[in-house]
Amino acid sequence: MTRIKWLEDFSVQNEEIDNQHKKWIAIYNKAHDQMMGNISIDNKSNIGKEALKEMINYGKYHFTSEEKFMEEIKFAGIERHKDIHRTLVQKLSDLDKQIQQGTHVLNTEIMKIIETWIVDHIINEDQKYVQ
Repeated sequence: MTRIKWLEDFSVQNEEIDNQHKKWIAIYNKAHDQMMGNISIDNKSNIGKEALKEMINYGKYHFTSEEKFMEEIKFAGIERHKDIHRTLVQKLSDLDKQIQQGTHVLNTEIMKIIETWIVDHIINEDQKYVQ
């Protein structure tokens, strides 16, 4: 698990969406830095849960905005893209529910899911509507 650095390859040529992607990366990086930082073990146990909640909330906002943009540009793959968004929100919500029910979920597992999804989604899926 590493920090995510914004690359111009991530750009979807839309300043608003790019800024939202940068914000999402910042949320991830903040949680990453907290987990790797010099804080007590007690405080570290909540970092993944907090990052998860923040990702769910920001994801819903971002997905709504991005889907509106895709409608405006009449992106042909919008329905598939919406399904991908819903799948992530469901996956993160399921993890959150497991945590709320007392199931032990590792911070590193949460962060790896988020890291992989952000990078893969921006590079492989979001770039499709740029074309």
